[in-house]
Amino acid sequence: MWGKKEKRALAAVQQHSESVLGVVKKFEELLSAVFSEFDFQKAESLGRAVSELESLADEQVRNFNKVLSQGAFLPAYRGDFARLGDQLDKVADITEEVTRTILMREKMLRAIKRAERRERRIKEIREGLIKMGELAVKSVDALNSSLKILAVNIDLAEIRASEVGRIEHESDLIEQDLLVGLYELEKFLDPVTIVQLDNVIHGVGDISDNAEDASHLVSIIVYGLKL
Repeated sequence: MWGKKEKRALAAVQQHSESVLGVVKKFEELLSAVFSEFDFQKAESLGRAVSELESLADEQVRNFNKVLSQGAFLPAYRGDFARLGDQLDKVADITEEVTRTILMREKMLRAIKRAERRERRIKEIREGLIKMGELAVKSVDALNSSLKILAVNIDLAEIRASEVGRIEHESDLIEQDLLVGLYELEKFLDPVTIVQLDNVIHGVGDISDNAEDASHLVSIIVYGLKL
């Protein structure tokens, strides 16, 4: 199974996965800068770093696909690995997309600060978003860990991949609570800010959602390797 070409392909997807994790970690820093520190200038700098890291991840997935096209793995496995590379790339793409969304919402941040002076529960939205960012990192980290050990300990790789779903579920519960809380606080926030926050909450949640989708592909690959 793990011939020379296969090892090269696995190393390439592991490198890609590591870069995607770097994108999400940098995004977590951005979330903290915006919703904890209220430092939009710092957030803009971190946003540029997110874009640079996402571009690097794009290069790496192209390299991975090139290695696959040179005959790594049997065709059935090759398709699963190709889909995995695409799904990993989607995690990075979505992270960059929600980064851009947040960085276009400086007025939203000012509205949150004003509203929080009147209603302290607004703080729960900020804290929830930061927690979702932490969980996004944990989900991608578990995914990355499963790929790192895929050729060494297939059972542990499967366990780590399954952890992504548990982490995503935790993120999903926070997302639901935030959305309920957001619309309970409508009288303290203008309609535009409500809609923008709704988009941001869903966007941050989408990172963990797509990491879970990638983990399902890892599980499929593991299942095939065990046959």
